[in-house]
Amino acid sequence: KGWGRDGLEKIDPAKINHEDFFRRYELSKRGIEIFYLAKREWAVDRTMRLMQRVDDLRLEVDNPTEVRRAVESLMSELDLVLGFLELNHTGFSKILKKFDKRTGLATRDAKLKELRLSHSFLSGGGGDIGMAKEQLEGLAVRLDRIIARRTNEGKKKKKNSKNRYIFD
Repeated sequence: KGWGRDGLEKIDPAKINHEDFFRRYELSKRGIEIFYLAKREWAVDRTMRLMQRVDDLRLEVDNPTEVRRAVESLMSELDLVLGFLELNHTGFSKILKKFDKRTGLATRDAKLKELRLSHSFLSGGGGDIGMAKEQLEGLAVRLDRIIARRTNEGKKKKKNSKNRYIFD
C-alpha cells in the first residue's frame, strides 16, 4: 500500500466508487444553486423595496437616516452571502483536488471549468447578488446627499427663525 505525504493511504482508482462521488458532487452543486436562487430573489426584492423608499424620500414620506441604516444592513448581509458563495467555490476546488490526489486522476481542472460555466455566481462577483450590492452602494451615496441637503436646510431654517425673533 502506498501512503501520501499527508498520511492518507493512496487508493486504487479501480476501488473508488466514482459514480457515488460524482453523484454527491452534482447534488452539492444543485444545493448551492438552490441557495443562490433563493438569495438572489431575496436580494433583488429587498433592493427594489429600498430603492422605492429612497424615491419616496422626495415626498418626505420616510426618514433618510433609517433608510440609510437599512441599506447598510442589507449590504452587510449581501457581503456574507457573497463570502459564502466564494467559500463554496473554494470548497469545491479543495474537494476535487483531494479526490484527484487520492485517486491519481486529473478531474479537478475540467470540473472547475465546468463549475465556472454553470455556476458563475460562485466566483467573480456573485452574479445578480453582486449587482444588487452595487446598486445599494449607489443608493448609499444618494442617501448621503439627501441627508446632507436636509441637514443644511434644517440649519438654515433654524438660523432664520432665530434672526426673525430678534428683529420682530
